[in-house]
Amino acid sequence: MFYFLIIIYLVLGILGYQIGWAVYQYDELRLLQFPIALLALITIFFRKIVLSWETQLTFYLIGLVIFFNCLRYGIFQLQELCSVLILLFILVALITDQYYKKYFYHASAVLIFSATLPCLFIFPSLFYFITEQKWLDWQFNSGSIRIYDSVIVPLFFLLILLKNKNYPYSKFFFPAVVFLFTLVWLFDGARSALLSVILGLIVLFLFSKAERGLVFSTFLYMFLAFALYKGIFVLFTEFNTVSLVNTVELTDKKIGESQNPIVARNLEILRTGSSLRAEMWLFMFEQWKQDPFWGVGGGYLAKIGYPYGHHIHNFYLRMIFEWGVIGLIFLLWAFYKVVLLFKDKSVNIILKTGLIALLVDAIFSGNMVYPLSQISCILFISFIFSQRYLNKEKIIFNAELWTSKLFFIVWGSIFIYITLIYFYQDLTCWGCISSGGRMAPNFWEFGAAGHLTYSNQAN
Repeated sequence: MFYFLIIIYLVLGILGYQIGWAVYQYDELRLLQFPIALLALITIFFRKIVLSWETQLTFYLIGLVIFFNCLRYGIFQLQELCSVLILLFILVALITDQYYKKYFYHASAVLIFSATLPCLFIFPSLFYFITEQKWLDWQFNSGSIRIYDSVIVPLFFLLILLKNKNYPYSKFFFPAVVFLFTLVWLFDGARSALLSVILGLIVLFLFSKAERGLVFSTFLYMFLAFALYKGIFVLFTEFNTVSLVNTVELTDKKIGESQNPIVARNLEILRTGSSLRAEMWLFMFEQWKQDPFWGVGGGYLAKIGYPYGHHIHNFYLRMIFEWGVIGLIFLLWAFYKVVLLFKDKSVNIILKTGLIALLVDAIFSGNMVYPLSQISCILFISFIFSQRYLNKEKIIFNAELWTSKLFFIVWGSIFIYITLIYFYQDLTCWGCISSGGRMAPNFWEFGAAGHLTYSNQAN
């Protein structure tokens, strides 16, 4: 069952397990998406799936625009296009999986438990932070710390849903998990994740009287985490005469290991500034103005090796600035689908507010860039839309069925062609590594990398 494959992918990714396909876990998770997408495509083809006419029209129009502009595409744009197709196939396969309703809550509990385990290792880091003024990297997964922060945003709302459904023992683990997730966001300085969660909870409080008690208790546990967070900072500044921001360091190693180097780190959640996001957005805007119809091209910051990062940290601006009219068409289609979802009263309001949180997080983060957070978000989104799909009886006409199958044949063929022609060398390179420029993730761990290389050939 395809659904369980996705759960396994997420659990192993969260816990940091690698099979050795690539040196970096981030690159391996990206590589694993290719066979998963192929399996999703096969699964879709053997199901009676009927796509709406507006969905088919939208993507055929996008395909037509791509066809007339494809000669301009380099490897970075093909990376972006391939990533979108992967997520599209996985999304459709999950939405139409009939096992969702039967197993989803149990699978959600497994995911939440898996994501909670790494959080426990924050306490040794806190002890080391207080005694040595250094912060150990406690996360199990590789790459930017923001990856894990975005992964657990949808899991946070799944946790609230389990509590709402009185899932067994939820009254015991709910307070602990809320506390730990919040503590993680606070010490990671994850302003985007915290903002998105808080806004989602506020919307839930305002529009659902029945859930106000649940929202209040959630905020209470989050406040307790904040109290511990500020208390540790007070203790730190009380016994250290130097500034916290200037002295806190992150040792780039897992707990118990001895690696280097040491890099500067800011743990203050209440810090000001955009963390260079505003500068990236302004830079991209200036570049986009030169060709607003076509955009600057997918993966533009990775292509030029932009010093502040290899993606813009804003999903919506990225679609418009990089893809021009294609991105605009896609966003209009996505907005239309979200509006229909929010009008549907059969969909649980907790899921709707969770979607709001994901949409807000996408304004400031790379939750739809990093492979693990991509799948975490897609799993959550697919469950929301599966409520509409499974709750509605449809009369399927042969013409509708075959036009939908033709749709997947066309886009599936494009995906397979791109994979074989442009990414075959990556898929067949066992134990390879991404390299080049700084370690700022985009499609690969080193975002400026077009392809993986053997470790002995890396820069």
